[in-house]
Amino acid sequence: MNQKFLFPVATLALGALGGYLAGQNGKPAEKPEVNAAATSSRSSRSGGLDISSSRESSSSKGRSADQILHMPGQLQRMQSLLEFYASLSPEQLAEEAKKLESIPMPERMMASYVLFAKWAETDPLSAISFSDKMGFTGMFVKPTIMQSWASVDPQNASKYYSENPGQFAMMGMFGGRGGGGGGPMGNGAASIIAGEWARQNPEDAMAWAKSLNGSEKGNALSSIVSQVAQTDPTKAIAMAATLEGDDKSRAERQIAEALGRKDWDQAEKFIAGLPADQQEEARRRAFDGLASENPREAMKQLASFTDEEQRNRATAKVAEEMSRENPQDAFNLVVSSSAEAQGDAMRNVMMNYARQDSAGALAALEKIPQGDVRDTAIGTYVFASKSTDYAQSFALAETITDEGGRQRAIGVSAAKWMTTDPDAAKAAVQASTSLSDEVKQRVMEGGDVFRGFGSGGRGNRGGGGAATPAR
Repeated sequence: MNQKFLFPVATLALGALGGYLAGQNGKPAEKPEVNAAATSSRSSRSGGLDISSSRESSSSKGRSADQILHMPGQLQRMQSLLEFYASLSPEQLAEEAKKLESIPMPERMMASYVLFAKWAETDPLSAISFSDKMGFTGMFVKPTIMQSWASVDPQNASKYYSENPGQFAMMGMFGGRGGGGGGPMGNGAASIIAGEWARQNPEDAMAWAKSLNGSEKGNALSSIVSQVAQTDPTKAIAMAATLEGDDKSRAERQIAEALGRKDWDQAEKFIAGLPADQQEEARRRAFDGLASENPREAMKQLASFTDEEQRNRATAKVAEEMSRENPQDAFNLVVSSSAEAQGDAMRNVMMNYARQDSAGALAALEKIPQGDVRDTAIGTYVFASKSTDYAQSFALAETITDEGGRQRAIGVSAAKWMTTDPDAAKAAVQASTSLSDEVKQRVMEGGDVFRGFGSGGRGNRGGGGAATPAR
């Protein structure tokens, strides 16, 4: 895989690993003691990742990282890496970091996150210095370093960032948690530090965030209010009241979303008190919060949307969330909605339906009349279904009316079929009257079955789900 696209994917995967590690920590991290001159910024404790030698398990004792990564059991490897790196000094961690390049990518992602998270809690400056020698990859390590540093010592992390903003200016331009200036893919180091600081002392975090400039200020303030709103919406409202302009509007939208998750009536009351030109967006955010927490309750509120476009968007959101637990009910909601609400909603619902219950999803397809929505549903079904009746899927794909969507879906079906019965699959491809000779050749050779027919994303509803059905 091209390195340009590999690391954004890696960053997302490391976020999931971070959730695992957070769950392992249990108690809040102790705040480390930091040299007042901040020359080394090395703490005397390792905070949330500290595991004393008396607690070290036999699984990691006496092992190297390479040996641990060859152990059976993914969770066991994570725990053993956590224990192994926790026992090392910053100098030893630097030596281990040099070995990362020789580790296969999936294991390297896991080891890198654990190593740099631990390193940043004990000696963040040396971790940053090492990341500066990692070339392009170093930009994807810095978010982990800054978050881990800020999780135990936000004062010194914020001081370092304020004195060295240029080091983080491009941090999020390639995915993950964002760049120092609020890059297109995230909110950056200022936001990361502010969010971690808000968990410990939101007042001090706010004071620091207000000292920043431009988009980094807005991102940091937003991160703080968002964090506080999740546990104490009343306090978040008071914080938002001290802000002005866009910073205040943004904070109020986040509060609306948090209230929507907790109490729809309270969210409605809060939104009613906002300026008229801000209420629509705040209500959308609140509804998204409600839908993600309680989609059935959100479905009851759909009738309250007087604007058709907003109601269609809300319907799609409810259907997507509902399909995670009950795809049949979600499907019924989509097919009973207006045609304008059905496109993306059907793609998302059918993706979950086909994965959870291929037989039920197939039966549901028969209820959809011919047209764009059916094309989307079939394309998504063929892509996501676990059914091994590939002849049936192939025949279904041939019924798609949109040419690009039809050829993509047939190609996907044939590719799946070839994994179990290549002779039958090739015979079906050769006999098909729906495929061009060029596409037939690509399918037979195992090539890119999507090339030449568009991306299949938003706006291409004719069977687009066969290519990129999920957002």
